Amino acid sequence: MAANGKSSVRSRLGLLSVGAIALLALAGCGKSGTTTSTSASTSTPATTSTQATTTTATPAGEGPQLSFADPSGSVGFIDHGVIERKGSVVVHDIAFRSGTEPIEGFLVEPIDATNLPGIVLMHGSGGDRNELLSKAIELAQRGAVTLTLTAPSTSDPLPAPTNVAELLAGSTATTVRDVVAVRRAADVLASRPTVNPKRIGYLGWSAGAKTGTFVAASDPRFRALALLSAGADTVTAFVAQAPPADRKIARQALGSIDPIRYVALARPGTLLLEDGTRDQVIPHEALENVVRAAPHGTVVHWYPAGHALNAKAYGAAFTWLLQRLRS
Repeated sequence: MAANGKSSVRSRLGLLSVGAIALLALAGCGKSGTTTSTSASTSTPATTSTQATTTTATPAGEGPQLSFADPSGSVGFIDHGVIERKGSVVVHDIAFRSGTEPIEGFLVEPIDATNLPGIVLMHGSGGDRNELLSKAIELAQRGAVTLTLTAPSTSDPLPAPTNVAELLAGSTATTVRDVVAVRRAADVLASRPTVNPKRIGYLGWSAGAKTGTFVAASDPRFRALALLSAGADTVTAFVAQAPPADRKIARQALGSIDPIRYVALARPGTLLLEDGTRDQVIPHEALENVVRAAPHGTVVHWYPAGHALNAKAYGAAFTWLLQRLRS
């Protein structure tokens, strides 16, 4: 009994270790409601802006590159009606389908407008369509049609795994589900008479920024993507924390959902990265990993702010997105 007990404990510890690795690879960031931003003041250093010019090679043997295929067929768009009016824009309570999954969202449209950019906004880990709604309204007031959604990872999380293989497979499935939902959100925007389908953009914060790295690599319709507080440790660092017997499968699985790998596959000149020098959620080195991997022409802004960033960062992201999408 004692020997079996020790074996069981070791097994649970191994599962928890790999579980932590997978969860960190997928999220590593909190909800806006639990993160405090540090606003810039006249005494703080000026925002820094650089151009990313280097890329990180993909290590061999780290799993296949995923395609995040967009399901065919009708998106099943449903408009439940206008729930709010904010000056020149209205907020619609909407739903659509991503494969067989129902997705809830808010669509924000300027009144009596056409040929506008369409921009998807994605929340952080554990958030939902409400998290960035105020940002979506502000961006729409500047002349865009915006859409927030609740990611499948929030609305319908997968069952808890019972072994390492299930855990890693679930991590991959969760990433794919969220990315495909974003691509279906782009389908919704492209179908709107108010939107120019050749002017689709993306703004993601925290885990939503990580999702954006996969979107940038897989869907060329997104002409401009603003990724705020996007960080990731290297696969090698994650795998080093796994029990030795599980390191090979962990490297294969996590390599297929590595944001550092995918951000390097984005088209040059399509990315804006914004990070806080006072981020206490994602380590500075993890933020730098994404910056270093980004393709040539990526614009990088650093702010004297925490993980949630601040109004100045969001304002700059809005300006950059609209300039890119209107050009």
